[in-house]
Amino acid sequence: MKNVKKMIQAGLKKFTVITILGVFLMTSLIPVSAATKVSKIKWSAYRKTMYVGNAQRFAVKITPAKASKAKLGWKTSNKKIAKVSAKGVVTPVKAGKATITCYVKSQKSKKVTCKVTVKKQKVKAITFAKASVAVQKGKKVSNPAIVTPTYAANKKVTYKSSSTSVATVSTSGVVTGKKVGTATITATAADGSKKKNSYKVTVVTPITKNSAKFIAHRGLSAEAPENTIKAYELAGGAEFWGAETDVRMTKDKKFILQHDLTFKRLCGVDKKPEDMTLSEIQKLTIKSGNNISKYKNVKSATTVATLEDYLTTCKKYNMVPVIEIKMEFVEYGNETTNDSRMQAVTKNNMEDLYALTNQIMGNKEYMFIAYDFETMVQMRKVLDDNATTSTNVKLQHVTNNPDQGMINYYKKRKIELDANCDKISLSDIKAFKDGGVNVGLWTVDDTERVADYIAQKVDYITTNTKFW
Repeated sequence: MKNVKKMIQAGLKKFTVITILGVFLMTSLIPVSAATKVSKIKWSAYRKTMYVGNAQRFAVKITPAKASKAKLGWKTSNKKIAKVSAKGVVTPVKAGKATITCYVKSQKSKKVTCKVTVKKQKVKAITFAKASVAVQKGKKVSNPAIVTPTYAANKKVTYKSSSTSVATVSTSGVVTGKKVGTATITATAADGSKKKNSYKVTVVTPITKNSAKFIAHRGLSAEAPENTIKAYELAGGAEFWGAETDVRMTKDKKFILQHDLTFKRLCGVDKKPEDMTLSEIQKLTIKSGNNISKYKNVKSATTVATLEDYLTTCKKYNMVPVIEIKMEFVEYGNETTNDSRMQAVTKNNMEDLYALTNQIMGNKEYMFIAYDFETMVQMRKVLDDNATTSTNVKLQHVTNNPDQGMINYYKKRKIELDANCDKISLSDIKAFKDGGVNVGLWTVDDTERVADYIAQKVDYITTNTKFW
């Protein structure tokens, strides 16, 4: 019986070997279709004239489409004139001529060539970031020339001032104000292309911290996130006369510093202050703003500040608090506002705002400002009700539309003007001042305009910039 089993097992093994061998022989006899060959190759993107430093990608079209995945090779006849990468990017190196070849690696007879002439690009145009600049006497400003194209072989320019007694210019384009006046700065291409361009520079009288009552817009917000204690500390260190902020109320009727209707822009949370408690708001993290990367681990730059913290900081640095009420007066508190950007505020709310500010500031100077004129009228009533007639508390109406017809209304209610600098004329400024109304302008970051407003004896200038 054992012998029979052995015979059967041996037979099975032979059968298996024979079967496998047969399958192998059969498959080897089946014809295999060869890879689709390239019948034609031609350029689809190339350049016959190129300029040093201006790399371009060459490309070819292969026929038939089935062969489009064929591997390609690239070469140049002169690497010192033009290089070519494995992906067909041709980089001109220096003036001269070279031949660029693209070929099918499996069919080297299938190829295309392109004779490239490399030249040095001359300057085509000169421009400036600013069409005109202003600089204080004794200070410097930079407005270097911008040369196009960027791959011009020689991007150097020479600078010249039309009046070196007014302003000089360095070889790198830095202008120094010498005396009050105007001059023209001209930049000329040094490559012989004769391309040139000019701009006007105005030299103004030196601006000091006492040239006007300068107000730091939301703190020194060009240097730190807006409306943060860090921004106010920087403003105080820069010796600003005053510091402006934006005040809103929380769900539990606390006052915080917040410009926008929601916390989405600064904190990434699309919720309104009035829908959150103070404790909830102070758990938020400010994630955007100037120099946020520098201050991302600084609590005073990343925490939504309270009114108390702001007032204490202003008092510490002897800055005048300029408190913008981002709220609109309503009679009973359950009405909607006309301005959707504003919260509703009652006279009781404003009494609380005044009481808290007065508690911290005492007899020191401070200001309340608002877009809503009626809010300012009601705040005047709050001040009168509290027998606050001293000049340490001022009110200002913030507006984009200064109206000379309002002069008597302002004067009667002891309300000053705070106007958008882009919406007010010099004649408006004169009319308000002649009418006995102090004038503040926002937001002025241009040196020449600041100098002009100082000459017009504007009372307050709100800015993001330190000019002194």
